[in-house]
Amino acid sequence: MKNLILSLVLILATSYGFGATTTTSNKSNFDVRVPVKNWIKKMNDGFRVGIAQGTLEANAKARNKNGLNTSQNESSNTKIQLHAGYEQINTKTLGYSVFGVYQDMAIDNNIHNGDLRNMRIQANATYGITKQAYSYGGLNYGKWYGSEEVEANIDAGFGFQAGIGINLHKRAALEIEYTSLINEGKIAGTNIDLSAKGILLKLNTPFSFNI
Repeated sequence: MKNLILSLVLILATSYGFGATTTTSNKSNFDVRVPVKNWIKKMNDGFRVGIAQGTLEANAKARNKNGLNTSQNESSNTKIQLHAGYEQINTKTLGYSVFGVYQDMAIDNNIHNGDLRNMRIQANATYGITKQAYSYGGLNYGKWYGSEEVEANIDAGFGFQAGIGINLHKRAALEIEYTSLINEGKIAGTNIDLSAKGILLKLNTPFSFNI
């Protein structure tokens, strides 16, 4: 009887130790990076970065409470535009794209003497015409930065953009885009409507994450 009890105790102790070892082993083998890597690998084909150049026609309209309106037009050159985001373009079906945009513009006129920067998010519907050519269009939401007066008094606003693109190479796509930026604000009791419209020439390239 004593031998039987000792045998049962040894069997139970061995089983408990094996179970604990298995549980510890299972916990140590889990790597949270694996599902993250799988998701990034799936999404990697759509990440894009790019640059752009172009000229926008800026218009500032002032409206005061007495009904007096004044308007000024000036051209502004894009010193540099940088953008990054994700796009999905499907041939003969709809896709989408989302980009963050930083645009630095040189202005020397009566609207604003100095440089202005526009930061915006744009979301588009895309359509692949062929495997090489595609079109897109959508809305943007952005704000102007520069002088303290501009940043404090000109609010963020909605605009739009539309364009066509051509895949020149698997690592390069050229786009021509019409952009419209629309913002409003108030300075010294006068309502300000600020808009900037024009053509941008954009060059995009794929960007991959590796972890």
